[in-house]
Amino acid sequence: EIMSMRVCVFLCILVISPVWGESTIDKQRITDWRLSSSANVKGDGAAVSSSGYDASSWYGVTVPCTIMACLIQAGVYSNLFQDAKLESVDSTQFNASWWYRAQFSSPQGFDLSNSVTIQFTGLNYRANVWVNGELIGAESQIMGAFRYFNFEISRRMNKTANGINVIAVEVFRPYDRVFDHDQDTDLAITFVDWAPNPPDYNMGLWREVNMIVAGALTLNTPLVATKLSSSMQADLTVSVNVTNNQNTTIHGALSGSIYTPDNKPLARFSQDVAVGPHQTVTVRFTSSAFSQLHISKPALWWPWQMGDPTLHTLDLQLFGSPQAKYQLSHSWNTSFGIRQMTSELDSRGNTLFSVNHNPILIRGAGWSPDLFLRPNMTKLKAEIAYVRDMNLNAIRLEGKMDPDELFDECDRLGILTMPGWCCCDAWQHWSAWGPEQMLVSGASMLDQANRLRIHASVLMFFISSDELPPQNVEQNYLTQLARAEWPNPTVSAASLRTSKITGSTGVKMSGPYSWVSPNYWLDPKAISNQLGGAYGFLTEGGPGENPLTLESFEATVSPANLWPVNSVWNYHCGAPEGNFGTLNRFTPPLYARYGNATSASGYLQRAQAATYEGHRAMFEAYSRNKYTSTGVIQWMLNSAWPSMLWHLYSYDLNPSSTYFATKRACEDVHIMYTYTDQSVWVVNSLYTDTEGLIATAEIVTKDGKALLNESWPIKTVSESTPFNVATLPSAATLKPKLGQDTVYFLRLRLWESQSS
Repeated sequence: EIMSMRVCVFLCILVISPVWGESTIDKQRITDWRLSSSANVKGDGAAVSSSGYDASSWYGVTVPCTIMACLIQAGVYSNLFQDAKLESVDSTQFNASWWYRAQFSSPQGFDLSNSVTIQFTGLNYRANVWVNGELIGAESQIMGAFRYFNFEISRRMNKTANGINVIAVEVFRPYDRVFDHDQDTDLAITFVDWAPNPPDYNMGLWREVNMIVAGALTLNTPLVATKLSSSMQADLTVSVNVTNNQNTTIHGALSGSIYTPDNKPLARFSQDVAVGPHQTVTVRFTSSAFSQLHISKPALWWPWQMGDPTLHTLDLQLFGSPQAKYQLSHSWNTSFGIRQMTSELDSRGNTLFSVNHNPILIRGAGWSPDLFLRPNMTKLKAEIAYVRDMNLNAIRLEGKMDPDELFDECDRLGILTMPGWCCCDAWQHWSAWGPEQMLVSGASMLDQANRLRIHASVLMFFISSDELPPQNVEQNYLTQLARAEWPNPTVSAASLRTSKITGSTGVKMSGPYSWVSPNYWLDPKAISNQLGGAYGFLTEGGPGENPLTLESFEATVSPANLWPVNSVWNYHCGAPEGNFGTLNRFTPPLYARYGNATSASGYLQRAQAATYEGHRAMFEAYSRNKYTSTGVIQWMLNSAWPSMLWHLYSYDLNPSSTYFATKRACEDVHIMYTYTDQSVWVVNSLYTDTEGLIATAEIVTKDGKALLNESWPIKTVSESTPFNVATLPSAATLKPKLGQDTVYFLRLRLWESQSS
């Protein structure tokens, strides 16, 4: 029944190919495409993939792009984030198959000793793949949004110099919905309750398509794993997958070099290889066999607050062909970090992560890509820079395996990443899984682990989110991670669960997801694994709603919908099917605390105050309880579109009050107030002791009358233990001095002493 609903759409590519020499190696992205619905296209896959097919009337687009992103590029839709305009898109047009069509020329000097591979790094969700009229991949096998698909096409290419070749890809949408759709089993991409569903379900070529030209042997997904001694001696293991694209066994050689950041050679190594026809083998260089990979006190990669995120370079050269053992066949150059990630359960049963044998308090937030998965490197760099500017050290990616550029930028800036699979959708509909889902989930795990393992910033992997997978599913994931020689910790769920295979997760997912008063985070009732207070590792939670600033709100909502709070406001909250599709939980305490609003401006100004104190208190509490609390992931960092909840800055990169609350709470050395017991603390986040400080406290009334002015010298604040400075008078103690007034202000400041 579902199959009968499918209609086709086609994309066309024009690629200018390079001229290949004997040892020329090239990798380029295929970016220029054309798009058309198959309802408007005549012919089958054989016809569409023929060189004479006319696609001149189709939309011109740049890939990667989902179908919706392509249509927006082509001008079919615009301003979809204004008001509730997104609802105007007819989603039934995507209950169809769509085609991608690529056209490129054969190079001069082409022969069958070359390998030409078309690589899809993100295809959502099923596809038929055709080359020059021949079906080379059927939808029964080509499925999975997070899998890599490689098609070696040299023997199917037009052998005529400058001859035309065509690739055509027919793509089918996923069936992967959340909430009341437990029978959906396509392991794709959803935004859960974060935002409305994209009308096209993010179908299409959402990540890059590459054309890789090499010799008979090719390299893929290298790894440099680090084992550090207590004295910071590093033993490195370099491994890489080598594939033979020919019909005969090929003998060759693999050589490698590691360079320091200033391009000085650190280690060189090589060994012979022999690969059978159409086989892939893993080639390893260990420090026990290659002593040059034992490095004495190298420059290590650190999260930015702990040290420099030093990146080294790995250069691999692969030689071998049917004619000559030492003919260059393929090369690979990549950055990596010498570092070791570990985790343990502390004495309280909470997961504590360490980098290079040093414990780290994780303070991060949840990442979201654009609703239509549109790549934007300028925006991405700004967002990762925001993470660092807010003094955070990590981002969590729940079921959003973003392109390599995100991980590259986190590698460079020293931001830890915590990827993992998604909650609530087909990834957790295990009761409906069959052999297909086991295959796709395992292959997705293997491909993503192979891709991510080289990145210095990857701290760990969540193999599930809200729930613990069934034992066979969990074991399948762990088996694929072992195949990939995964070098980092794994956690079997992002909630507190106990696995029969891996034991306790040591983390909690207890919320809250909506506004709470600042005293919540250190309230004894909330400091337990059952609630979200500052205890243990909170994988997601926070004060929830975060209405846009007036400037961003007026850019999103038309004047007629600005006031009062209405359905358009709510539409820009979470998904309407979830629990966070309105501001109903937020508005009553907002008005009770700050008074009723009579305009959008008044409401949003009050909201900025409420969200500032809520977010600052959360990060302060988790910092004060270091290492009783071992980590906190604010839910969330950013938004898929202009949203009224779950972000520290808005979709248009406008920092809200929560941005500055987070930045202040997580600053290097911070003085803070505890709402529950009136105590004053100094928190040191420098990962080295701080000496010679003076803390001061002033309490004044609304009219400026001084009620208290105290100072305290502080000799040392340990990097691991916050310092309890003093306890201030309670509100009851101050009441006689306040008279009828019930409001007073506290100013805490921290000074360097003149002798420090």
